[in-house]
Amino acid sequence: MISEKSEIRKKYKQKRASLSASEKEDRSQAIFNKLVQWLENWNSSKRVHMYFPIQKQGEVNTYPILHWFWEQGWEVYGSVVDRESDKMFTVRIPKGMEFVEDKWGIPVPQPIDKAIQASFDLILVPLLAFDQEGWRIGFGKGYYDQFLAALEFEPVKVGLSFFDSEELLPREPHDIPLNFCITPEKVIRF
Repeated sequence: MISEKSEIRKKYKQKRASLSASEKEDRSQAIFNKLVQWLENWNSSKRVHMYFPIQKQGEVNTYPILHWFWEQGWEVYGSVVDRESDKMFTVRIPKGMEFVEDKWGIPVPQPIDKAIQASFDLILVPLLAFDQEGWRIGFGKGYYDQFLAALEFEPVKVGLSFFDSEELLPREPHDIPLNFCITPEKVIRF
């Protein structure tokens, strides 16, 4: 199963790499538009946890989403990986926060403002691939699955993907499925 997941990761990294910078921006903008349209019907709290794009991995550009959340008055949270424990912890991302890339190219908010009692009703989850049942494959470190499993509340989990779903992906007992995924063309509910 691990080798099967590795092959899928390789395939989707190649698919991302084949997109030009303008194609990635166009697809990111289309995902942003779909997300904003979907959130018109959002009737829960305006607290969100989101990820920020790793440039070298060609991820969906979430900075326009961040700015939209700020403009709409949402409380925004993100995560930072504690390299000693190898686990993610939640941080506040107040309006105007700046980011600095760490040595792995991961955007880290500055200054880090650890959120001890954070709760949020929506989480944007990074992924490389997802399937028709909402299972996702990330980069293989398991940070998000561990993070989601440790939450004492149940946020709506939304993936953002440049590409459409696979029919079925391999999964392991520790994997946690998405509730929705947003592509440039549609919002998919699982």
